[in-house]
Amino acid sequence: MVSDEVPVNQGSYHRGTVADLVAALDAIVWSPEGVVAGLFETPRSGRHLARPEVVVVAGKGFAGDHPRKSFYRGAYVPGREVSAVSLEVLRVLGVDPAVVGDNLITAGLDLRVLEPGDVLAVGEEVRLRRSDRPHQVCTVFRDRTSPEAFAAIGQGRYRGALFVVERGGRIRLGDPIRRCGSGMPRPA
Repeated sequence: MVSDEVPVNQGSYHRGTVADLVAALDAIVWSPEGVVAGLFETPRSGRHLARPEVVVVAGKGFAGDHPRKSFYRGAYVPGREVSAVSLEVLRVLGVDPAVVGDNLITAGLDLRVLEPGDVLAVGEEVRLRRSDRPHQVCTVFRDRTSPEAFAAIGQGRYRGALFVVERGGRIRLGDPIRRCGSGMPRPA
């Protein structure tokens, strides 16, 4: 008899639950444009504070983030000034946006379609360029959510996207998000 439980580092997940989550993620209907559904600053590691408005700084990210926000396991990760995930994905997974640690929660826009160098206009001022680094699902995500969410999100590009701040300014809840070009030439 084959078990439906699959071991995952420190725990296990149920295959059927993960298959259901993946099917629900694949069924999300996206819009060509989106809105800012959440803004979170991280003044210290593990502390995520919801904000109605933030200041975004080129070369840093959200002004209220601690200085080592772009570090993972002690090493600086370039291209990680702003991390984003979609509200639709979090809803399917049953995860509160404050838990995951991403700065920008989007609604409507499919972050999976963004290629490195694509630029998003967020509100009236801010321009974010999609990093060439993928937004990997990691054990921190698993520990903050569930083994099933970790396994489901790892089966697609649903984790979101990382961005570099091309032009800073203010972002407010409800601001529009639209794709406005590419900052890097595409291969022919």
